[in-house]
Amino acid sequence: MNSHTPGQQLPPYSVRGYNYAELHDNKIHSDEVAAQYGFKGGLVPGVGVYAYLTHPIVEAFGQEWLRRGAMKARFLKPIYHGEEAVVQATVQQTTVPTLGLELFNPDGTLCAVGEASIPSTLPTINPAEYPHCTLPAPEQRPLATIANLPVGMILGSLDWQLDLSALEAKFLSDVRATLPLYFGSAAVCHPAFYLAQANEILMANVKLGPWIHTGSEVQHFNLPHQKERLSLRGYVAEAVEKRGHEIVSLELGLFAEESNPIARIRHTAIVKLRDA
Repeated sequence: MNSHTPGQQLPPYSVRGYNYAELHDNKIHSDEVAAQYGFKGGLVPGVGVYAYLTHPIVEAFGQEWLRRGAMKARFLKPIYHGEEAVVQATVQQTTVPTLGLELFNPDGTLCAVGEASIPSTLPTINPAEYPHCTLPAPEQRPLATIANLPVGMILGSLDWQLDLSALEAKFLSDVRATLPLYFGSAAVCHPAFYLAQANEILMANVKLGPWIHTGSEVQHFNLPHQKERLSLRGYVAEAVEKRGHEIVSLELGLFAEESNPIARIRHTAIVKLRDA
């Protein structure tokens, strides 16, 4: 960022939206069900939109942002399959390197906003505040409502071994990632994958109907390594009703080898849409 100045706009990034979740259990990504809720088609997943927003960040900041950067993203309007989305990044400050981000659809409608930075000092994260808990059996998951997701509820944890070659085989294509550092023998993990797992932990804890990921705040602490054991765990931080929607925010910690922090995620979703 030393070569940038506050107010400078970086070259825009254009990407054609891809609804890779058309056949997903979350039917908000299907044209038929999305239309029942007033949308003109199945929604491009929020994970994909987040990935689009990160492209100019990583071009500007490189691996340093992936290792210790922060991001706030809100999804305001849908992006639909086949639409050309444009991400505009603007330098907000350089002392603490910060980019403002806006994503527009072909009509010029602002569909997502974000702010990415590299803090001068990392915040602390205490693994003890993110206790490990067994996932419920699929048939024992309660329905996704704010009554069944009260504030403070400990979530069942997700545990897996990171396979970057598997991400390269499908996930990177799904989110239209093209930057070289995500590919090959020296690849690093795409940051949108963390949010894909945040979706997974929600789906593994409750039974969801059509639902919408509306935003995430992420603080990176380290890069995970190939074949490293990862654990995502956390609790319900907020559960509210707004305009008939039931909305939940999850406070999540992603750890490697039990307690080495990789990322902290505040993940927000409408878990129960108001009646169509």
